[in-house]
Amino acid sequence: MKNRIEKLRAKLAEEQIDSLLVSSSVNIRYLTGLSSSNALLLIGLEGEFLITDFRYEEEARSKASGCEIRIAQDQLWEEFSLLPPRVLGEKMGFESQHLPFEQYLKLKDTLPSSVSLVPKRDLIENFSVIKDKGEIEKIQRAVEITDRVFEQILPLVKPGISEQELAAEIDYRIRKSGGERAAFNTIVASGERSSMPHATPTGRRIQSGELVLMDFGAVFDGYASDFTRTVVVGQATREQKQRYALVRQAQREAIKRAKAGMNSCELDRTARQIIENAGYGPNFRHSLGHGIGLQIHEAPRISWKDGVVLKPGMVITVEPGIYIPGWGGIRIENVILIKEEGCEELTKTDTEFICLQY
Repeated sequence: MKNRIEKLRAKLAEEQIDSLLVSSSVNIRYLTGLSSSNALLLIGLEGEFLITDFRYEEEARSKASGCEIRIAQDQLWEEFSLLPPRVLGEKMGFESQHLPFEQYLKLKDTLPSSVSLVPKRDLIENFSVIKDKGEIEKIQRAVEITDRVFEQILPLVKPGISEQELAAEIDYRIRKSGGERAAFNTIVASGERSSMPHATPTGRRIQSGELVLMDFGAVFDGYASDFTRTVVVGQATREQKQRYALVRQAQREAIKRAKAGMNSCELDRTARQIIENAGYGPNFRHSLGHGIGLQIHEAPRISWKDGVVLKPGMVITVEPGIYIPGWGGIRIENVILIKEEGCEELTKTDTEFICLQY
C-alpha cells in the first residue's frame, strides 16, 4: 500500500497539486486496504488521513496502519475543519468523477478560503490499471472459483429449471467455493431471451433444444472475475453450432494476438472483423472486453472506440458475442493477463461447445 501512495504522491507533484481528497470507496481500498461505505482519504502535504465512522474503526486501524485514523462523530466533512491548514496546502485535488456536487459544496464550505479545489480525473485509475503480483494472484483465485462453479453447475442445467433457480445455485456455489460474493448480478438467459446481453434472470423455465447463456463472477479478497459460457440443452441445431463456432473463432484469434504494445482498438478489431465477415457485424454491438480488478468493469476498455496501448500487468476480459432478437445469443468470455510476449489465459475452462444430454 505504501508503494501505491508513493506513486500517487509523485503524480500529485507532477500535476502541481498539494493534496488530494480520495472519495471513491474502490480507490480508498486500493490505497489503504479498508473496505468501507463511509470513508474519505486525504493524501496531505504531511501524511495521510483516513476519516471514517465507528463502524469501521477497528478495521481501519488494522489495515490502514500508515494513516492517521480519524473517527467522525457526525459528518465526515466536519473533520476537515479540524485539520491544520499546512496539511491541505493551497491546491487540493478531488476525484471529479466520484464526488457528487452536493458533497463538493459541503467540502468547499468546510475548507479554509486559502485552499482552492482542483478537479482531477483518473489520477489513481491510470496506474491501478497495471496489476501487481499480489493483485494478479487474487484475480486468479477469483477466476478459479468461477471455473469451479461452472463445472458444478452444469448438471443442473436441464429442462424444467428456471433462470432464477439456476442463478441462485450459481450465487450459492460462489460463496461455497470461497468467494466473498458474486461480483455482479448473475446473468442467466435462456432461449430467445439470450439475445439480451445483460438479461435479468426470470422465472422462465429452460426447455430442451435451447441456448442458455450464463455470465457470472466471483470476488476473492476484493478482486473480481468475469466468466461467460453459452451451452445448449439437448441436441444442438446446425445453426447453433455454426454461430457458436464463429464466436469461438473470434475469441480464440483475439486471445492469440493479444500482447503488450498492441492497441486495444486493434484487439477489438481482430475479433470484430471475423464476425463482420460472416455477416453478423450488426449483431455484435458491445466492446470486446474491459479491465478487471477491484471493480468488475474498469480500465482499459477494449473497444473500437478507445485506443489504449496494452501493457504488461493489465488484466482484461475477451468476450465477443452475437445477439439475434427472436433467435437468441451467444457469448464466450475469458480473463487474460497481458504480458510482454502474448498473454496468459487465467480462465482455464475449455471453450468447446457444450451440448448437455439428459
